[in-house]
Amino acid sequence: MVVTILIIAMVLSAFFTTLEEEDMEESIQTQVKSEIRWQNFDDPYEAYEYRERRTQELKEEYNLDQPRIKRIFYNSVDLMTLNLGETRRMTSRGSQEVSTIIMHYLPYTILLFTTAAVIYTLLAISIGLKLAQRAGSKIDKIFTTLAASLSSVPVWWAGMIFMVFFTYMLGWYPRPDPSFPRVVNVGYLGYFRALLIKMSLPLFTIVLFKFGGRLLISRSIVIGVLEDDYIMAARARGVPEKRVIYGHTLKTAAPPIATTAVLAIITSLAGALIAEVIFYWPGIGYLLRRALYQARTIFDPPGVFEPQLIIGISFVLMVISIIVFYFADIIYGLLDPRVEVGSKFGRGEK
Repeated sequence: MVVTILIIAMVLSAFFTTLEEEDMEESIQTQVKSEIRWQNFDDPYEAYEYRERRTQELKEEYNLDQPRIKRIFYNSVDLMTLNLGETRRMTSRGSQEVSTIIMHYLPYTILLFTTAAVIYTLLAISIGLKLAQRAGSKIDKIFTTLAASLSSVPVWWAGMIFMVFFTYMLGWYPRPDPSFPRVVNVGYLGYFRALLIKMSLPLFTIVLFKFGGRLLISRSIVIGVLEDDYIMAARARGVPEKRVIYGHTLKTAAPPIATTAVLAIITSLAGALIAEVIFYWPGIGYLLRRALYQARTIFDPPGVFEPQLIIGISFVLMVISIIVFYFADIIYGLLDPRVEVGSKFGRGEK
């Protein structure tokens, strides 16, 4: 896992080192031109010599004279230690430290999407078990049709519709605002109440439109298990249906269901980050949008953004994805006795 994270850090560092180099070159040229204009040289040759000398000094100051591979390596080390420096103008609670800003927004993303993943996964497992027992029935057809329809709707699109309907038409939901009241002003109870109110609509939207896909997967896995010979033999011996379902079937279906449940967090992060922008939820997706666009002012030239913040967000999301994938693999190995994670059989021994 560490090697994988290091490779990702190197790739991201190589990409953003190019952007940073171009940006620093432009900044150096602008600074040198400003200094020449301020000193008002009479001799053009003297101004040319000053520009060349000063440009080289600034390149050495910003380590642009170092080999590219060396700068990529050092940037990778800084990235893995979250030593990302400061932003240009964005702040969070008065701090411009990139790592501080990311760690301020990241818990809100984890809170929203983890809560949503737990809710729609538990609903999908419980309802999927019931539908699998009644496969082909009327209620099964209704739920599967509804689930297929809901799972085909993008969360961000549904978020826009719900925001317009519940906020601007019915007035049930407060107008979007990424800020929360301070605990010292409203107390923990007031803060918790504001958090629940702001979280309710995005949580409802994610659960509603992610639930369908999880339900279809859980139902299909359970149906496949119910068709196994040992399940039919247990039923033929007169084993109670509850024991067949919760003792035999669920035990066998648990590994793939648990794996898909863990991976649901990653799949929800993929498109649902856009939902943070729609609902003004102060998470990583909303922060990324600010880093790309909102950091610009009318005085900035085109292309001005927060590169250090963007590379930090990209790296953190990739690390979370890798950790979740490894965690899913471990969960599968613990639930399925046929899989021994890290055992001697995995090394080719018998």
